Amino acid sequence: MAFDDASGEAVEEVCEQGLVAFRGSFSHAVDEKGRVSLPSEFRRVLQLRNEQTVVLTNYISDGARCIEGFGVREWAAFEAKLRAKSRFDPRVQKLENFYLSRATECSLDGSGRMLIPGHLRTYAGLERDVTFTSSLHGFRLWDKRVWDVIFNAAEAALMADPSIFAAVDL
Repeated sequence: MAFDDASGEAVEEVCEQGLVAFRGSFSHAVDEKGRVSLPSEFRRVLQLRNEQTVVLTNYISDGARCIEGFGVREWAAFEAKLRAKSRFDPRVQKLENFYLSRATECSLDGSGRMLIPGHLRTYAGLERDVTFTSSLHGFRLWDKRVWDVIFNAAEAALMADPSIFAAVDL
């Protein structure tokens, strides 16, 4: 299947099947203005999806603060699912208050950099050295020191119990 199909159908089909996804982990530096280069592998994913904008929001993973990022279509699909829920459900309201209220669209400049809003940099404790990691729905952005602790804890848990992922049952 070609990625450069003039109709865009082949690319759309590949994207819908999850074959075009953010994968891997990459270290980068935040500059003095709060900009960071999106890893080239992640920019390639956006290019194949015909997107030039990501949505960033605060997130907690393994008890640590980070930023979660999505392509705009993935984020829109999430919002559509959330709209189908009762807006009076207190769990939905908490999700809106925590997750949606901090969400920000960030465009990439000509060099592939995005400006991380100050409130998100502060929330995730991002200073200079950061690590991008892939997730099933998008990607995460961590302070490098925090990511190192999270990764090492996951590795230690796996070494202590090699069957730790058995319950995932893939």
